[in-house]
Amino acid sequence: MIKYCMPSISLNLTVDQIKALLQISQNQIFRLKYLDPKMPGYKARPGELEAAESAVQALMAALKEGRLGPQETPPMPRGK
Repeated sequence: MIKYCMPSISLNLTVDQIKALLQISQNQIFRLKYLDPKMPGYKARPGELEAAESAVQALMAALKEGRLGPQETPPMPRGK
């Protein structure tokens, strides 16, 4: 077995971009879990599903906690 280590990376993404990535990722995880194993010639890739689920969980947690960048503050109302 060969193991390798990847460094962490930092990205600046909008909330909408994160939501889109989460949707696509969740769809892909569904495919990996339920559809791919039924396909002829399917070969399991150990760790791929766990890594994908972990990444989705991290993105969801970051989105919920608001750690995805500076929060936008609404404009101050102007006085008359």
